[in-house]
Amino acid sequence: MRGVVSSAVAISRVLLVHGAWHGAWCWDRVLAPLRSSGYQPEAMDLPGHGDSPEPFGDLHRDADAVATRLDVIGEPTLLVGHSYGGMVITDAGSHEAVAAMVYVCAFMPMAGQSLMDAWRGQRRPEGAARSELLGCVRFTDDESAMYLDGDGVVSALYGDCDPAVQQWSLERLGQQPTASFTQVPRHLAWASKPTTYVVCTEDCTIPAWHQRRMAENTSRVVELTASHSPFLSMPDTLARVLADAAANVVSEAR
Repeated sequence: MRGVVSSAVAISRVLLVHGAWHGAWCWDRVLAPLRSSGYQPEAMDLPGHGDSPEPFGDLHRDADAVATRLDVIGEPTLLVGHSYGGMVITDAGSHEAVAAMVYVCAFMPMAGQSLMDAWRGQRRPEGAARSELLGCVRFTDDESAMYLDGDGVVSALYGDCDPAVQQWSLERLGQQPTASFTQVPRHLAWASKPTTYVVCTEDCTIPAWHQRRMAENTSRVVELTASHSPFLSMPDTLARVLADAAANVVSEAR
């Protein structure tokens, strides 16, 4: 694992960044338990997602949107990214307001890697699971965006969620700009910020073996027996992990 110099500031703010095809709505269940732990959490829609009135962007525009929100927050913040959101926080996490970062079963690229590079660049161990989501990805006619379709979407994303939550989530999935998967982050924030990786061992989208390899570059690793969406299947547990990640930065600095 990588060692970093921890910040000596207390973290009270948490900014939650969703993954591809999702929106801020996916974090709804995590907000209340984080507030109960004394934090001020906030989930934001990336451009074109959820309730955002803006047009779709790309990875850099997504990261710029997060940086703009961090400008407004202006306080030491725990920056959290899920899945594709890991690419976004890798770029945006260099912002001075970011005191620590958490990757929740998220892509954590090396220098010069796009999401597709990070996905294809790992040699799958013999007999290890493949991603179930790949077979569900479809492209719009002009290939500018991707969407999900097929029976495998539920098991890939929400395998351990109850049926009502699965249906609620499926109804909210949107498109994802293709360019966001092919761009390279301009910054590598995890190289200089205290970073926790949350490995979800039952994940059928980014298999656990792939997550553990990316997590080798973090300062702290937590494993949850969860699918790709622990914010829906075990929100209280995930909230505790995030609160611990924020508190751990302070305790390490003392």
